[in-house]
Amino acid sequence: MLADRIEKAIAVLRAAGHTVEPVPGSDGEYRVDGKDPVPGGRIIMMAIYLGLMDKPSGSR
Repeated sequence: MLADRIEKAIAVLRAAGHTVEPVPGSDGEYRVDGKDPVPGGRIIMMAIYLGLMDKPSGSR
């Protein structure tokens, strides 16, 4: 489920020393290390790009 993967991505980014906070008043946007807000899907992509999570099965 997407929400589970977002939560996992947030956890691994935080464990790696990043600050991840939800944006107040938004629906599923997060601020990473104080930068511009990004949607939850982008959080997953960041964690994969940094090698902190595996790609979902079936993706290229």
